[in-house]
Amino acid sequence: MLHRSAVQSNSFELQQPAGIETPALVDAVLTMAVLDALTVGLQSLPLLDWVTEHLFYHLLQVYQDKLAALIQAQGVEAIASLPAHITLVSDRKKKQHTLEFVGDAEKIKLYLKSSLSEFFDHASIWQEFARRVGVQLIYEAIATLKEQEASDATLFAQTLQDYIFHTLKTNPAVLQEKANGLGQSYSQDMTQTVIQGFNLPNCSPTDIEQLLGLKQSHPAITDQRLEFDAITVLPTSIPIASSIRAQLRPELWQENGDAIAVFQYRSKSNPANFIEHYITNPGDIALLPWEAAEQIINKFGFNTVKLQLIFAARSMEEAEPWKSTFTLRASDIIQLLGWDKNHSASLPDKRNAIASAAYALSCLLVKSVWMEGKGGRKIDASTPIGRMWDVLIDPHGQFDWVTGRIEKPDEVYITVSPGLWTKHFLNRAGNKAREALHQFGYLAKDILKIDPYHNELALRLAIQLTLDARVRARNENPYDYRVLSLLEEVTPKSLIEQALQDKHKARDLKNRWNSSLRLLMSLGWQIEFDPNTYPDWLQPGSTIEKPPDWRKLKVIERLLQAKLTIKPPHPIPELLGKMKELKKLKPLELCPAIELTGEQIRQGREHRGWSRKELGGFLNLSADYMGKLERGDRVITPELETKLRRLLRL
Repeated sequence: MLHRSAVQSNSFELQQPAGIETPALVDAVLTMAVLDALTVGLQSLPLLDWVTEHLFYHLLQVYQDKLAALIQAQGVEAIASLPAHITLVSDRKKKQHTLEFVGDAEKIKLYLKSSLSEFFDHASIWQEFARRVGVQLIYEAIATLKEQEASDATLFAQTLQDYIFHTLKTNPAVLQEKANGLGQSYSQDMTQTVIQGFNLPNCSPTDIEQLLGLKQSHPAITDQRLEFDAITVLPTSIPIASSIRAQLRPELWQENGDAIAVFQYRSKSNPANFIEHYITNPGDIALLPWEAAEQIINKFGFNTVKLQLIFAARSMEEAEPWKSTFTLRASDIIQLLGWDKNHSASLPDKRNAIASAAYALSCLLVKSVWMEGKGGRKIDASTPIGRMWDVLIDPHGQFDWVTGRIEKPDEVYITVSPGLWTKHFLNRAGNKAREALHQFGYLAKDILKIDPYHNELALRLAIQLTLDARVRARNENPYDYRVLSLLEEVTPKSLIEQALQDKHKARDLKNRWNSSLRLLMSLGWQIEFDPNTYPDWLQPGSTIEKPPDWRKLKVIERLLQAKLTIKPPHPIPELLGKMKELKKLKPLELCPAIELTGEQIRQGREHRGWSRKELGGFLNLSADYMGKLERGDRVITPELETKLRRLLRL
C-alpha cells in the first residue's frame, strides 16, 4: 500500500552569500504562495504521461518475468492457463519459447493514467515538483544577482521571490524548458516511488494483472445471469442446516480444549452422528484459535446466510456439484436480495457488502460424521475437515493506489466451488436427474428479500421452516408445530425465559411473533391455527374479546404452548409430498465423459501453432509418438489426456 508520506522532499545545496543557511533560505523563499504559483505554471507539463509510460513498461516486464518463472516452475500446467493477452511464441531455429504481450497497450496506459491521476491528487506530487523547480530557480537567481547584498536575509529572500515571480510572468517558455529536463528525471523518481509501494517481489501475476487493469472484464459469464424461479430447488442436507445455524446463533460457538472455536450440531435421533464447524483463513486449512475466529464469527449473520442459500441453490443446477465451479456477479445477487430498491447505500458499498459476506463463508469449515439410511442400507457420509465453500472474490474497478484496494468496485465476481461435503450428501438420485439429488428441498425466493432489520424473526422462521420442510416431508403431519419449539430453534432460550419473567418482554415477543406470521402469510405461506390451543382471540390481528377466564394462564405461556400448521407457499407442499412416493434411491448414473481423440489433439496443436515436436517437448514425448497419438495408434492414458486438455485448452 502506498501512503502519502512516500513522497519525500529532497535536500539541495546552494552557493549563496555567506551568513545565510541553505535550508532556511529555501524555506524563506519557497513559501506556499510561491509554490502554488509555480504549480500552476507547471501544470501543462505532461508529467502524468511520463510516469504512466515508465510504469507501464516496468509493470509489463515484471509481469512477463513472473509468468516465465511460473512456467519454469510448473511446466505444462502453467502454459495451459496462460491468459488471453499473453501468447507463447516459439522460435524453431533457436529452439526457445518466449512470452509476448498481445493486449491493448493503449487501453492499459489509459487505465494506469486514470489511476495515477487520483494518486497525484492524494500525494503532493506537483507541490514537490514545484519545489524542485523552485530550488533550481534559486540557484540561477543567486548566480544572476551577484551584486545583491547578503547582509539582510529577509531582503535577500524577497529578492529571490521577486525573481521567480518575474520569470513566471515574463518568461513562461524559459520556465517550461527548465522544468522539462527536471520533469523527465522527476518522473523516473516518482515511478520508483510508486513501484516501491506495490512490493512487486511479493505480487503474483494475478496481482499485477489487477494493477494493469487487465481484469476489467469477465467474459466467462458475459451472458450468464443469476436467475431463480419463484420456487427454487435447494439442498437441505445436514451441513447446510448446521452451517446456517452456526451463522445465526453465534452464542452456540464454543472454545474447545485446544482453544479452537467450534460449533457442533448433533443428531437428535442418533447422538453418534454429528457435524462440526471451524474457522480458518482463506487459502489456509489451519484452524483459528478462539480470539482470531471470533472476528470471523462476528461477520456471520443474515447476509452470509442468504448468500449461502444462493450458493446452495446455484449448486443444485450442477450435475456433480463436487466437481463444479460457477461465477456470480455481486450486482445480480443485489437484485436477488432486493437491495437494488434500497437507496440508503451506494451500489459499490452494496457490492462490497456481498464480497464481505462471501469472504466470511470462505472461512467456514465443516467436519461431518454422519450415517445416512437404516439397517444394512446405511451410507457412510463421514468426511474429513474441508471448506463449506471455496470462494474467489474478484473485484473490478478503479484501483486506488493510496489504499491499495479497489474501494468502489464497478463489479465483484465471486467464483464458487462447493466443498467436498456435497459429494457425500448430494451424491444419490431418485427418479429425475439433478432435481432428484439426495436431500433436497425447495426455496421460496421471496424469503431472500425479507429485511432482517425490520422483520428479523420472520426471516429466521422462514429459513428454519424451509430447512424443516424436506426433513419432515415424510412425517404424518409434516407442517404441525408448537410455537415454543419453533422459537427455541430460531432464538436464544434466554429471550424466551425473559419473556416468561417480564410482561414487557412478553408483549414484545408476542408482537414480533404476530408480525412475523402476518408477513409470511403475505408471501404465500399457508397458516392454520389449532382451535383447541390457539383460540381466535390469540391469533394475529384478532379483534375478538378475550374470554372471562383468559387470566388463568399468562398470555405468553398460552402462546408458547399453542399449536399451528405452517405450510410453505404453493406448490412446495405438493412437490415435497411426492417424496413419499419415491422408490428406493439408486446411485446417480453419470454420463460418461467424451474421450479425447487424436483428431482433437491435431486440431488443438495446429490452433496453437505448434509442431508435433514442440507439443511433444512440453510432454517429454517424441514427435513420432505424438504422431501415433494423433493417428490413433497409441492409447491416450487418463493422465496424458488431462495434460493434453489443459495444454491445448480442449
